[in-house]
Amino acid sequence: MGFLEKTVNGKTLHFLNTEAFDREDWAALSADPSPARDLCLSLSDLDRLPCFSAPEALLLTSGSLGPSGLAPLYAAKGLKTLVLDYEETDSDENGIHLDRLPALDYVLSRSDLNIYHLSEASGPIIKVHNIWRSGKAVKITLSPGEELARRQYFVFLSTEGEGAAAVKIMEILDPIQTALNEMDKRYSSQLDSIAIIPFCVSDPTVPERRYVSLKKRYADLRLRVDRAGFVRAAPEQRRLLCLEKLRASAVCIAKKDVSFQLEEFLADIGAITGP
Repeated sequence: MGFLEKTVNGKTLHFLNTEAFDREDWAALSADPSPARDLCLSLSDLDRLPCFSAPEALLLTSGSLGPSGLAPLYAAKGLKTLVLDYEETDSDENGIHLDRLPALDYVLSRSDLNIYHLSEASGPIIKVHNIWRSGKAVKITLSPGEELARRQYFVFLSTEGEGAAAVKIMEILDPIQTALNEMDKRYSSQLDSIAIIPFCVSDPTVPERRYVSLKKRYADLRLRVDRAGFVRAAPEQRRLLCLEKLRASAVCIAKKDVSFQLEEFLADIGAITGP
């Protein structure tokens, strides 16, 4: 079994990584729940949270919620630390009610949209990497010395994927995100931010999303990457598949936003990634 090391609230935690678990592993855990204290699960595997008896820290990665939705999360009453390492939409069904986790004392999230339903009664320390202007206002509780990272870059890259596919996509996107952050360009006068989130899941019924709102001033593009083909592909082919989705997403934005500097954006992506 592998572990993911992550610094959370000034402490180094080693999260048990369930990504490589197979059917036999899950069957054994169902019969005899593990006492693992720090746990990493994808949203796709959230239904398996009861296989662990008393987790205190939970790292959630991207994926499609199962039949039980967020119910297994809310049943984890002893959870103290929650890390939301994924980008989500601002839909009601996906926002997490932090006040339904009474023992929670620390939350680290990639986006405020993940905690869309945060109520003023919630009391944990909250740190958010990306504050979306289109998101609902939230109450942020900080302890002395804590700083909330309010830096918002124009382009946000992430993925919704399952298992190894999500990891491989982020290995491709992370260097591009870093380079775009360093450039810190705004490619539109009518949008405050754009999210390009290629998704790679086994469920063929999950729809693509091509949302561009000039009124709300943000865009959310989620184009499908064929999971079977992506997993089997060679590394260079996987890279090209991801770049194709970035370019296709940019074209979708340009069709709705005439101020979007499509050619400059594509040229910058090309300069970052090479031919």
